[in-house]
Amino acid sequence: MSRQTRIVYAKIAIILAAIPIVVKAYEYGPNPGYTAAPGDNATACISSGCHVGTVNSGSGNVKISLPSGNSGTYVPGQAMQILVQITDATKKAYGFQLTARMGSGNTTQSGDFTTTDANTQVLCADGSVKANGKPCSTTFPVEYIEHTDTGYEASTQTTTKGSYTYAFNWTPPAAGAGTVTLYVAANCGPGDPPVTSPTNVYTSNIALKPAASGPSMTAVQDAESGRASFTSGQWVGIYGSGLSNTSRTWATADFTGGVTTGSPLPSTIDGVSVTINGQAASVYYVSPTQLNVLSPSSLPSSGTVPVVVTNNGTVSTAFSATVTQSSPSFFYYAPAGNVYPLAVHVSDGNLIGDPAVAPGTEKAHPGETIELFMNGLAPATGGIIVPVTAFTQQVTVTAGTTALQASAPYLVSAGEFQVNVTLPSTIPTGNYPLTLSVPNGSTSTSLVTVTLPVGP
Repeated sequence: MSRQTRIVYAKIAIILAAIPIVVKAYEYGPNPGYTAAPGDNATACISSGCHVGTVNSGSGNVKISLPSGNSGTYVPGQAMQILVQITDATKKAYGFQLTARMGSGNTTQSGDFTTTDANTQVLCADGSVKANGKPCSTTFPVEYIEHTDTGYEASTQTTTKGSYTYAFNWTPPAAGAGTVTLYVAANCGPGDPPVTSPTNVYTSNIALKPAASGPSMTAVQDAESGRASFTSGQWVGIYGSGLSNTSRTWATADFTGGVTTGSPLPSTIDGVSVTINGQAASVYYVSPTQLNVLSPSSLPSSGTVPVVVTNNGTVSTAFSATVTQSSPSFFYYAPAGNVYPLAVHVSDGNLIGDPAVAPGTEKAHPGETIELFMNGLAPATGGIIVPVTAFTQQVTVTAGTTALQASAPYLVSAGEFQVNVTLPSTIPTGNYPLTLSVPNGSTSTSLVTVTLPVGP
């Protein structure tokens, strides 16, 4: 051996002596089977000899994020992006491993993972790297997607310190697979060089259910009268099947800007959203067979517009709906099959009705002024919590054949107009069908008759 060769070897020995011995510090991704899923190592990388500590004992976490608006479903056979967000402000490097399972005990492979960048790779259960579009063998069918050395290095270099997010695609299995659970384990370390301690390991999982069959509409109409037309800023009823996976009205938590004047109304509830003529509608109520939405504020004054419902990523075929300059109707309630207008006494604010049918209500009285609440009198502001707005447009309200003295309407909340009407002092007691019309010729026609009870 020449002197020069000995010098080179000596330098290498010195360099190697200065590098700490790292056992299984998988900056290039762990072996398969460390997600804490059923059948995997129950404590992820802790007891495998890879890292030390207690799972989920650190100050951070790992989260599995679904596409925006998805509340926990998948469409069989339709690829979706999955994000794994790892957060730990005390560390500088982040890695993960994730698997998808279904069946009894959640031990069966579900779907197929696809990498979208160099930061991840897919392993089969035997440790072999799986190429996109290629299946694992039938002997080792379970797949694991995890960070690569490139991904590990990228996590140490990110400008957003304290967390890192990996992205990839997952294609769910075909129909009939039932609930699928994604399991993930993440490790957070001090950065280069990769070491086994001190590190924090976190685990998480999320269960996904197959989405109902795609949304399909049979009717889009004025939510109050049932008329097959509506205008801008009006409450609209959408009917069909597969419209939502849940049933509820909006809640305070759905208002991202708070419940204050000028704040946006919710445009998505539980993964359900609606567009009318390509514009987002505000969503008030969702159910599998009915949606109630506030139409956008700038629809055409006449003609037809496409209505599209999206339910957790599944998009409906467009429904052709009719828009018009105005589409007046009464808000109403129906105790015991009796349909009364949503109206209150100006004097005390109590609800108008027949107390024999709706206890706690009171009939309207001859000569008094009452407040009626109406839908679709004119194009109105939609999409935000509106301030009270006065309109100059006049309306005509009749009780039976008797014309009532009516004020100009006020827009008092999103899609809701108020008109004050005064009953003649000579009007006899009885039940009067109400009719509402506006100057352009639109009249309130309804599938039900709204009746105003008048008493002494």
